[in-house]
Formats: sequence, structure tokens, C-alpha cells
Amino acid sequence: MASHKARIVRPLSNVSRDEWRIKRYAILADGRTYDDEIAEAATKEAIRRLPLAGNLNDVDRNHGIAIQLIHFAETAVVSPVFYWKWGMVLGHIDQMRAQWREPTNFQTGVREVVGCIWEMDIISFEIKAWKERVLNKSGSIDDLVTDYLNHSQVA
Repeated sequence: MASHKARIVRPLSNVSRDEWRIKRYAILADGRTYDDEIAEAATKEAIRRLPLAGNLNDVDRNHGIAIQLIHFAETAVVSPVFYWKWGMVLGHIDQMRAQWREPTNFQTGVREVVGCIWEMDIISFEIKAWKERVLNKSGSIDDLVTDYLNHSQVA
């Protein structure tokens, strides 16, 4: 087994489409560079796959807030997508994966994979940020979520 080595993590601009607000990150493996076209294709596919967006006060569905990781990995572009529902639950769609020979053509990857260690580091940060900036503060829900969306992990 190879030893763990940190990867570059870049917060990307948030995206608002089809009632979803998506907080995005790029992760870069050694030798890989960020590409806007690939990131846009990943986000377009994520929006296609996400369920119908709920709203912040919807206790029965999701809250229309998602986290997308676009991992420019050694073997492929992998893009796990998670979303908040029921206040304290993190849902996810099946792993999205594009081979490097067609890096904007996202297919379903390994369904049982939630994410790799680099991706889960970001999700761990996002869980803590959701607790601290939305669940454990007072104020209007819109203001709290805006604060959450503007607070990103910087590696």
C-alpha cells in the first residue's frame, strides 16, 4: 500500500442551477491540472442526477444544498456529490466517473464507493461546517446557509 500524500484542494465557485446551490471543490493528483471544461461537465451531470431540489425548510426531502468534489485523479476524473436532507443527514448520488480519454463524459462509477480519503477529508470538513454554521447558530436560515456556502476548506 502506498503512503498517504496530501493533494491540492481548490475551492471552486458555487453554482446555483435548477434550485440547487452547489458548493464545489477540485482535488488535483500529482501531474493533474484543473480544467474548467471538465468541471463544468461534471457539474452539469451532477445536476442531471440530483433529485428534485427541496428547500431549506423542507423536513421531508432535501434542502437544495449540495457538495460536489471534482477529483482530477491519476486514473480518471471522479466526482462524488453529496446533499443535505432532513437537517442532519448527508445523502449522495452514485459515484460519477469519466475516463481520461473522454474526461467530460461522466458515467456511473463504482456504486458502493462513497469516496477516497482525500474526498472524505473535505466531507469531514463540510460536516463540521454544517454543524457549526447552520445547525448551531441562530439567525435566518438563508443567512446561515449563505455563511456555510461561503466557508470553504483551503488546503
